[in-house]
Amino acid sequence: MARKSIKVPKPPKDPKPKAQASGDEAEIKRLKQFYDKANTEFLKFKPMLDEAFDYAIPYRKGISETGSGQKRVNKAFDQTAIVGAFRFAGRLWQDLVSEEMFRLAPGDILPDKVKNELRPQLETYTSIITGMASNGEFDNSFHEMALDLSAGTGAMYIQEGEDTDTPARFVAVPIDELRLLKGGHGDIRGIFWDRKWNAWEVQDELWDDRHKFGENLKEKLKKNSSDEVTLRIATMYDRRKKKWITTTWVDCDDVIIRGEETLTNPWLTPRYFRVPGETMGRGPVMLAMPSIKTLNTAQSLTLQAAAIALMGIWTAVDDGVFNPDNSAIEPGAIWTVSRNGGVLGPTIQRMTDPNLNTNNIILNDLRMAVQATLMDQSLPTEGAAVRSATEILERVKRLATDHIGAFGRMVYEIIAPLARRLIEIAYNKGLIKSQLPIDQILIKVKVSSPLATARAAEKLEKITQWIDIVLAILQTEAGQVVKLQDALEHMGHELGVPSKFIVTADERKAMQEEEDKKQAALVAAQAAMAGGEAQ
Repeated sequence: MARKSIKVPKPPKDPKPKAQASGDEAEIKRLKQFYDKANTEFLKFKPMLDEAFDYAIPYRKGISETGSGQKRVNKAFDQTAIVGAFRFAGRLWQDLVSEEMFRLAPGDILPDKVKNELRPQLETYTSIITGMASNGEFDNSFHEMALDLSAGTGAMYIQEGEDTDTPARFVAVPIDELRLLKGGHGDIRGIFWDRKWNAWEVQDELWDDRHKFGENLKEKLKKNSSDEVTLRIATMYDRRKKKWITTTWVDCDDVIIRGEETLTNPWLTPRYFRVPGETMGRGPVMLAMPSIKTLNTAQSLTLQAAAIALMGIWTAVDDGVFNPDNSAIEPGAIWTVSRNGGVLGPTIQRMTDPNLNTNNIILNDLRMAVQATLMDQSLPTEGAAVRSATEILERVKRLATDHIGAFGRMVYEIIAPLARRLIEIAYNKGLIKSQLPIDQILIKVKVSSPLATARAAEKLEKITQWIDIVLAILQTEAGQVVKLQDALEHMGHELGVPSKFIVTADERKAMQEEEDKKQAALVAAQAAMAGGEAQ
């Protein structure tokens, strides 16, 4: 008799994955609710942003809606705004970044002795963290972000790199792929980024064992890894933890692939200026949009008038003989007509060409208005009216002051958060020993770009003028009124001169004591020699 096989019951599955999945679903549902709020605000702003894409920054619109390889300049007939936006981005890089973006400095409330002790260490930290952004990737991403910023809002995602060669990664994100959630003080408290990726790209980006994929994504990777999925990245500030929480998932699964907690915001979302109550910013392109659209329309009418003048508009008598559909307008063509004259007139006749006087629209003035708004104050072309050197100089001076209105916001939303983010990454990578708290009181970020240096020089000009006046009046007695050495030391620090080249007050005191000792020794030696001769 055959022995019956005994079926051993399988142990129950561990319920932990279900609990985890349930927790993921609840968190993703919460993030989607915040996304819907941000998306509602974005849709109100989208028509103005589309105009900026059509006429000024056509190459910065993401491919999520349009796809790749699409022509982007079908609506633009004049390139003044497009060129102006590129030059605006380049000038913003030059004014805010250039050779050195910022430097860490001790706060003003600290005693001078503490400041002098901190400066060498802070200068070392400055060299390390600014060096992380000197690999070319940051400059490229900043320029792309500045192009978006010309329309009002820019965005850069700063991730921690995977190796020592690239400790930080910089990604410029098209602003139409972002949704921003406003905080209570007009700042950004939530950033949502949706981007279409191939399934294999998601696997390649999130490759290590710390990331878990949902069943639908795994199925796509097995069947066709080129299937598109929407990778969703949400960054929200948690007030209880005092941290930024970044959550990553795909649209086909309610499973969190990656969750990160950071002390600093991994996003830069600068806004050139902001209308009260709005989340997204408005920039020079939107300011110049009336002139841009008028210039574009005028150029379109000019091209249409040129085409009409070249080809002409013809009228034909409907006599059953002449067929305009079979009559090509080209050199050497012969048309069959019923007559070329007579009582009824010719069968075909060219209409009078339209006389569109574009001088009345003043195209050059419109171009100059667009360029001025976009801070594209280049020299006039050879064919333009001759302008004096004084006028050109005044235009350049005006350009230098145009950024001043937005300079504070650029520092607050670009330079300061960039420094904090790079300090955290450098600390995590072991490049610096401590994670400095930048509170602008004990330790502060000082912008050291050309624009900031020029502003600092203007502030120091009052000191130099006062010193010149005192020296001219009191001459040798000026030291009784002016602390000349202290003033020069202060000016050196304000201009960003490395501390190793500046003599501090303690060093001057030590040098003076050493000089006094030498003088005392010299006097004693002379006295001893005089006493010996007297004997």
